[in-house]
Amino acid sequence: MEGRFLQAGDTAGLRAEATRAGAEGAAAVFLSESALGDPIVLAAGLAPQVQRVLLGARIEWGREGRHPALLAREITSLDLVCGGRSVLCFAPPFTEPLAEAISLCRALWLAGEAVHEGPRFPVQAAANRARPVGEDIPQIALDLTAQDEVPSFLVGAADLLLWPLAETPASCRLESV
Repeated sequence: MEGRFLQAGDTAGLRAEATRAGAEGAAAVFLSESALGDPIVLAAGLAPQVQRVLLGARIEWGREGRHPALLAREITSLDLVCGGRSVLCFAPPFTEPLAEAISLCRALWLAGEAVHEGPRFPVQAAANRARPVGEDIPQIALDLTAQDEVPSFLVGAADLLLWPLAETPASCRLESV
């Protein structure tokens, strides 16, 4: 399976890149934080444009200041808008708090609420009242296109791994794990 990183400078360009990716058989498109705004909002805006493609929000964990409970709720909203095709993709650097963040997101998607006593993201009563679409929860991906390896503390944490494709840096190979 192939994925594409969308990088257009305006929303019309993003729509065109997403449509082209879908027509060319890409299984997923990924959006990153950019001058155009938040990747989750941008991915939601593309949902009607590409109806058979996974929609990924690529987050650089160290740069993003979002608490994982908030991130879980935002990705749930994307999942509702796109009909269950959401992917939360983490880009390097991969640090140990990311494992805790992934665990908290999954707990909120599965149970709708969580009490978490982790060292980095403790919460007394996090709630995610909206539920992801269907029985499946949003997928977690790790972006390894910069030739990174999965750190031992993240082994088994992701559903998808993104690997580089030699043909173009805007594309990646998706591996289900």
